[in-house]
Amino acid sequence: MDARHPDRNALERFSQGATSEAEERWIEDHLRAGCGVCQREVDDLLRRTLGVSLGEPAPRGGAEEDYLSWDGLFVQLEQRLVQVTAERGKAPALLAELLGHPPAERERLVRDHRGFRTLAVCELLIDASFEEGFRDAGQAAELAELGILLATLLDGDHYGHSVVQDLQARAWAYLGNARRIAFDLGGAEEALDQAERLAEGGSADPLEEARILDLRASLLGDQGRFEQAADLLDVVIDIYHDLREPHRKGRAMISKGAFLGNGGWPEEAILQIRKGLALVDWDREPRLVLAARHNLAWFLNDCGRSEDARQQIARFRHIYHELPDSWGELQLAWLNGRIAARQGRVREAEDTLIEVRQQLLDEGHGYDASLVTLDIAKLYLQQGRSAEVRELAAGMLDVFLSQDVHRQAAAALAVFQQAAELDSATPVLLEEITAYLQRARRNPRLRFEQTAA
Repeated sequence: MDARHPDRNALERFSQGATSEAEERWIEDHLRAGCGVCQREVDDLLRRTLGVSLGEPAPRGGAEEDYLSWDGLFVQLEQRLVQVTAERGKAPALLAELLGHPPAERERLVRDHRGFRTLAVCELLIDASFEEGFRDAGQAAELAELGILLATLLDGDHYGHSVVQDLQARAWAYLGNARRIAFDLGGAEEALDQAERLAEGGSADPLEEARILDLRASLLGDQGRFEQAADLLDVVIDIYHDLREPHRKGRAMISKGAFLGNGGWPEEAILQIRKGLALVDWDREPRLVLAARHNLAWFLNDCGRSEDARQQIARFRHIYHELPDSWGELQLAWLNGRIAARQGRVREAEDTLIEVRQQLLDEGHGYDASLVTLDIAKLYLQQGRSAEVRELAAGMLDVFLSQDVHRQAAAALAVFQQAAELDSATPVLLEEITAYLQRARRNPRLRFEQTAA
């Protein structure tokens, strides 16, 4: 769809009720304005999908009302949209019925009962897979696989083959996202590759393209390829800008900021996150806003702007308490400890970070506990407390290996341990190990390569 006319794929999606609300309003206003270019496109669309013809004389012996005038176009489209509306109305109950059965029975039900095989049910199922990814990656993958099956069973002649293929691509993309969350980065890449192949034969809907690229960027980030993830999000941001989707554009900018910050460019991260926060609907995704503001404070502190970071926290501290999430409270305490360390409040920083480290260990978050350990070690090094650095490092690998620290991360921590034993640990070495751990969190294949002497 360009700035002047909706293209054929957009018109097809419109006739199937598969456009966004904003796109639907734009196309309807455009058609009612009497555009001759689009009238010819719709003539052909209806000829292909509905078996009718516009603007032709009635055949001898035929009924004039069997042929559509331009006004009749809207009758046909409205009839189709009424069907779509009815399907959407029934879809939530049908999905609830389907998911009410044990997972082993769902595939049989989808295959045997046509009532479940609607575009609306498929869309809800795929979206449920994405939402479940925030809670249970295994369940999210199961729902995505069921969505893939359902999408392949949809009637392409009825719904439009390109629309159906778009849904298949989206289902595969969400399967890739679920696998990524479950640390199956190879499986995630395979699923996203399949999504991209299917999307090439779909409607070329830019919104579908942006969804897949956004998830691809998340995978790149989990692979530790922060720079590539940020570059890819530039494409996503441009698409959402062209589609006039400010919330999605802001969300992508916030993600880009997180990747830039984790990649070692906190100043650029701050700029991106602030721009993103100015665009997103805060009421629509309060957790997104909280995460963005938390990251903003984190990167401000990394840049040495600790007072700005402290003031940022003061403005949204209450949100942590409003959301029932103990993990968020721990993250807040960790950030407070880092800010205190940057501002020279050594005792407060030490007490806070030691407490956070212990809570993380108690809850089985060994990876983050290792990062906090390095923060404590930096604090000790700045104070010339070499003996306490050695004590901190002694035995840490036994603790972290029993939790969720993968082998390559453990190897990096071993470098710190050995340096501490030799009194040769430096702040630069700890920064290198910290940066590595940020990149390698979900990618156990990424090796630590020491450059600090």
